[in-house]
Amino acid sequence: MIVSIHFEDDDKTVQVEGKQRLTKICDDHPSSIFFGCRSVACGTCLIEVVSGIENLAPVMDEEQILLDVLAPENPNVRLACQCIVEGDIRIRVAN
Repeated sequence: MIVSIHFEDDDKTVQVEGKQRLTKICDDHPSSIFFGCRSVACGTCLIEVVSGIENLAPVMDEEQILLDVLAPENPNVRLACQCIVEGDIRIRVAN
């Protein structure tokens, strides 16, 4: 299944095979998302999902702990290093 990912900061849309980690997609299609540790430890890859949050694999406990610290008031944020894309999304780097 082909999915569409729109990177708002870069004003670019890529179409890729679904069920992939966002880290791999960003490695193949460079974007403004910066990855530090890639292992739920630093939070540098915090993104805001503008639309399609239901098209990402569910948040696991370890990610939720860090999200509660980094952006407790925003239910539309995720750590890009933990996202598996299952459908169309629009994302941007979180402020």
